[in-house]
Amino acid sequence: MMTSRQSPNDLLAALPSAEFELLRPYLRPVVLDFGQVLIEAGAPVRLVMFPHSGIVSTLARLQRGETIEVGVIGRDSVVGGAAALYGAPSSTAAIVRFCGAASAIEVGHFRTIVELSPALREALLLDQSSRAIKAEQTAACNAAHTAEARLCRRLLQSREMAGSDTMLLSQDLMAQMLGVKRNTISLIAHGLQQKGLIRYSRGRMAITDVDGLIRRSCECRRVDRLPVAALPVRPCATGLTLRPAPEFVQAQRTPS
Repeated sequence: MMTSRQSPNDLLAALPSAEFELLRPYLRPVVLDFGQVLIEAGAPVRLVMFPHSGIVSTLARLQRGETIEVGVIGRDSVVGGAAALYGAPSSTAAIVRFCGAASAIEVGHFRTIVELSPALREALLLDQSSRAIKAEQTAACNAAHTAEARLCRRLLQSREMAGSDTMLLSQDLMAQMLGVKRNTISLIAHGLQQKGLIRYSRGRMAITDVDGLIRRSCECRRVDRLPVAALPVRPCATGLTLRPAPEFVQAQRTPS
């Protein structure tokens, strides 16, 4: 449902009203159900989705069969935008991790409007670059920080994106989030529960001590909390170049 804010999706809400009106007739509301596969890896994108709420995971599958989460998408971003923009199959799968809602548009209409809307093109390029930077930060985090600190960070990130202290998170899903074995998650979750930071039973996670999780989280959560517009962006073909925001630089230098 559209609001007076133009759209519940931050990317769409930031567009000039005239350019949003190009999209509006082709946007339709969709429900994002937990576990729903929005995009298959290697398949063409048929619908581009702008989340209003919920969390969408992007997943990469390795040759040995493991599936690893390589990104998360919320209401400040778009699902399938880059692949649709370039007419390429999606390199990753996209699966709903926390239920919500979105505006969807068919790829043909989306690509036509991108050609007519400079602001939408710039927003998509900014989003694509910013997500790449966050993925690089996560790669560094995986190499430098303990699994417990990373899980605390990701639980806090999920809480903030979902707007809820309670969520469905199986041990398999948490293992995908961190790229670790399921038994590693079992040991960490048991330890966090013993310390009173979480309650966990049958795939349902409840965060009971936010401050405690913050203290045990790595400093990378500072970058998770920055809005897309505050992240440094590489030069692109359209000439868009932004300097690193002071908050980003401080997040890199200041320990949590």
